[in-house]
Amino acid sequence: MVQKQFKARIKHNRRTGKDLYIMDLQTPDGIFVSKPGQFISVLIPNKTLRRPLSIMSHTGDSLQLLYKVRGEGTKYLSELTEGDTVDFTGPFGNSFELKTRNLLIGAGVGIAPVYYLKSAGTGVNEGVNNSETRLIAGFKTKDEIPADLLPSIDFISTDDGSYGKQGSIVDYAKSYIEEFKPDNICICGPVIVMKLISQIALEKNIDCQVSMERMMGCSIGACRGCVIKINDNGTIKNAAVCKEGTVFDARKVFYGGHEHA
Repeated sequence: MVQKQFKARIKHNRRTGKDLYIMDLQTPDGIFVSKPGQFISVLIPNKTLRRPLSIMSHTGDSLQLLYKVRGEGTKYLSELTEGDTVDFTGPFGNSFELKTRNLLIGAGVGIAPVYYLKSAGTGVNEGVNNSETRLIAGFKTKDEIPADLLPSIDFISTDDGSYGKQGSIVDYAKSYIEEFKPDNICICGPVIVMKLISQIALEKNIDCQVSMERMMGCSIGACRGCVIKINDNGTIKNAAVCKEGTVFDARKVFYGGHEHA
C-alpha cells in the first residue's frame, strides 16, 4: 500500500478546553481529500511510531484536528505554533454513511469525527437528499467540552452536571432517539458508550455505525495492533480498525468477546 505523505504548515494551534487543542493545517487543496471518520498519522520527532489523530474538519485547504494531551507525543504537538510544519500520512480508514434522519453521538474527543460528519452534511454520500442531522454529546465535565464546537452541538450532558444535563449521554440517548426518530445513528467515543447506545439502536431496529478508537502502530493494517473481532457474514474474524474501519456496522462488532447484537 502506497502511503501519501504530506508536510503542512500550521495556521493555528489553540487550546479549546482542558488539555484539548485544535490544530489547523494548511493542506494542498484538491490533493489531500478526506471523509468523516478518517484519520491521519502525525510524525513525532525522536519517536518510532506516528500518532493517529481523527480529522475534525476539512474544507478547502484547511484540515482541522482535535486532540487531547495525554503523553509526550501530544504534548509536543500542543507546543507547536503558527508557521511550524507537521509531517503526516493519510488519510486512512473508511467513512460514515448518512441516511434521511441521522442522530450523531460523540463522547469526549470522540466528538471529532461526528462533528465532521455534521459539518460535511449531505455531501458525505451521493443520492441522499434532504438529510437531517442532530448532534448530541457527552463529556465528563464542562472543562472538557471543546469550546469551538459548542454552537454545533444540539444537546450536551456532563457527568458532573457542570454543563447541560447531568449524567452520561447514554442516559439521554434513548429518549432522544424516541423524540427524533432517526433511521441512522453514528457514534464515536469510549467503547462502553458505543456498546450501550448501539444496543438501544439495534433493539429498535435502527441502523447504527460505530467509529472504533484503538491504539494504532502502522495505520495500514500490517502490525495488527488495533485488531477487533467482527462477524463477517457469520464468520468471526479479526479486523484491523485502521484499515477495515474505523467505521463499522454496529451489528458486526464484538465487545469483550461477546457479540452485542
